[in-house]
Amino acid sequence: MTIELVLTVVLVAVFAVLVSPQVRRNVGWSATLTPLASIIGSGFLVSVPLVAGAVGVWAVAAVAALAGFAYLVGGAIRYTIRHVDDEAGAVVRSLETLSHLVLIGAYFISVAYYLALLATFGLTLVGVSDPVLGKAVATTIIVGVCGLGATRGLAGVQRAETYTVSANLAAIAALLASLVVFGLALPSGYSWSAATASSWDWDTIRFLMGLLIIVQGFETTRFMGQLYDAEQRVRAMRSAQLLSATVYVAFFLLMIPLYGSFSSSADVAGVIDVVGRVSPWLPYVVAGGAIASQLSASVADSIGASGLVTETTGGRVDARHSYLLIGAVAILVIWATDVVSVVTLASRAFALFYAMECLVAALLARQRGDRARAGWYAVLAAGCAAVAVLGIPAGG
Repeated sequence: MTIELVLTVVLVAVFAVLVSPQVRRNVGWSATLTPLASIIGSGFLVSVPLVAGAVGVWAVAAVAALAGFAYLVGGAIRYTIRHVDDEAGAVVRSLETLSHLVLIGAYFISVAYYLALLATFGLTLVGVSDPVLGKAVATTIIVGVCGLGATRGLAGVQRAETYTVSANLAAIAALLASLVVFGLALPSGYSWSAATASSWDWDTIRFLMGLLIIVQGFETTRFMGQLYDAEQRVRAMRSAQLLSATVYVAFFLLMIPLYGSFSSSADVAGVIDVVGRVSPWLPYVVAGGAIASQLSASVADSIGASGLVTETTGGRVDARHSYLLIGAVAILVIWATDVVSVVTLASRAFALFYAMECLVAALLARQRGDRARAGWYAVLAAGCAAVAVLGIPAGG
């Protein structure tokens, strides 16, 4: 069976299943889909070229560690979901408000991050590598998205999310299936032992800290209380984190024979060219799914940021002006940084939010008399704060 046949069958079958009425009406899947799509959309494709290019064969362990750390942080947020609404005192609520302000900033940056990736993937697909053109394309999309939000709202665009997310997940399933077939009968010149181990130093660790964004997105369930009860959100976050971690680790393992194809210099779209060695169809399938995913994620984060701005300001800043503010900040981030730096900046912003959420969980646990749990969440808060302070892009 050829790789192209496997790719086509898996792509069509998975997409058909995900958009079927039975799956779309499943409450558990619907609750899980939002954090799952956010985690995978955050950095699935950029992760391998960045991590493998930096640490070689240690990339599998590195991404497992990142996913593990994110799961532990998710545990603190799951604890908060269960207890904050009923038991939060004045201090906790003040800290929650402050964390929401931090999250607003993180969302602003993430909109720039998603659309910078979208532009990069799109240009790579047509064989163009021009950072300035990429910034111009991303800026144009930001103006379009935020302009539409300011004038007509983005709810209609967001309704297409089920299909864009399903397309991305189907593309990832097709990619993994293709890599399995490729790995079972490696062509000449490829080997499972070809990946080399790279030396580790302090800058390598700081660089990996700056990649927290690739496993970010699980926190979305924290703000889905109007749709699902606490236990449903807890289960959804846990399922999304475990499933996404499995997908990440499987992807990194299956890509080992191709690690040598990545350069040591950071190239967030490098995976597009490399998977073309597996099948000439894969770059189009993978990039198409990624582009749809990044657009969907940018719209979702724009809506989330707009809602938080309006809520946090007590309605003094309405949705229309929120979208204009989001667009202005996102464009500033795009032109003031490069794509790799935006990855790290977004990681640091979300790490600061996670640090504050872990601190909220620690205070709640202390209120409930669970000192051991409070101490553990305080340690996690310190770890997230370290990521926020110490994370650096590739090359320092």
